[in-house]
Amino acid sequence: MGIWFPDNTNRGNRVDQLASDIEHLQSQVQQDVDQAKQHDEKAIEFLNKIIKARGFKTLDELVAEAEKKLSKEDRDKYRQMKNDVQNLDDNVKLALNVGSGIMGLGAIAGLSAAALGLLSGRQLVMVGFRMIAIGLLKLISGQVDTGLKILKAAGGIFSKLLKGEAVVGKAATAFRVLKVFGKVLAILGIIIDVGTLIWDVIEESKQRDQLRNATKELCVARVQVKMTQNYARATLFFSSDARATLDYANELQELVRDGDMTQERANKKVDDKINKWIPKLKESIDAITDKSTYDDLKKFDSDRTSWTNEDPDYNYIIDKLKNIKD
Repeated sequence: MGIWFPDNTNRGNRVDQLASDIEHLQSQVQQDVDQAKQHDEKAIEFLNKIIKARGFKTLDELVAEAEKKLSKEDRDKYRQMKNDVQNLDDNVKLALNVGSGIMGLGAIAGLSAAALGLLSGRQLVMVGFRMIAIGLLKLISGQVDTGLKILKAAGGIFSKLLKGEAVVGKAATAFRVLKVFGKVLAILGIIIDVGTLIWDVIEESKQRDQLRNATKELCVARVQVKMTQNYARATLFFSSDARATLDYANELQELVRDGDMTQERANKKVDDKINKWIPKLKESIDAITDKSTYDDLKKFDSDRTSWTNEDPDYNYIIDKLKNIKD
């Protein structure tokens, strides 16, 4: 006869709860990525009109104007990013094109070289965030090789090109392949059906250890996925603002075409709008940290009175994240 562990029910319920949290966060990531893509597609429509009205044949020609004003360091970062990501995924390429279009528009509207450099760096961070979100979605949909390829590229971008731009680290770009299907979890090679909480008494000690391990793994994974959801939400706002900016620029260009506004005045209005937008990008990037994410989840658990007796603390989770290998 084994030892009875009455808290195994609480442990099982906690594992189930954490799995449900991850499922929900994953669905939010998918929704945010889908909505951002819709904004980007519309933004490209506006951008194509602006390109034509300004006498450019292609987006590359417009972006070339921005590249001329960038410092060599910023120009090299942009070109490296473009080379690294443009063939990875159509959604990633779309995001890069929208950000590049905004950068090009800023250049021809009179944005200063310093402001253009800030805009370039921050839009590249947003592309990196989108890559992390898309990489996760590829993983959980079973496209493991593609997902890992995108995440590896994102890891390289943040560690090499954008070092100092955002605190992301390996944790955000090297997910364990964690899948949540029907609440059956593969944790550390152990299959746990958390929907079945009627345990064999003889196995209760083993099940206790399994559930403890599962709780730790899921708490780490939940922080990862929550951070990714934060990244996806930031890129959604970026795409929404980019679409609005390009829509505004297109409307101004139509006024110029109709003779109701000078090109100089239209440029000034676009320049002012983009200049006001750049600090907002920094705020949204800086707001996403591992500590703020952990604190948000801890408050979420407290508000719903979750059983968290055996949840790992912040230091444990961060140590695990830092030791994930690319």
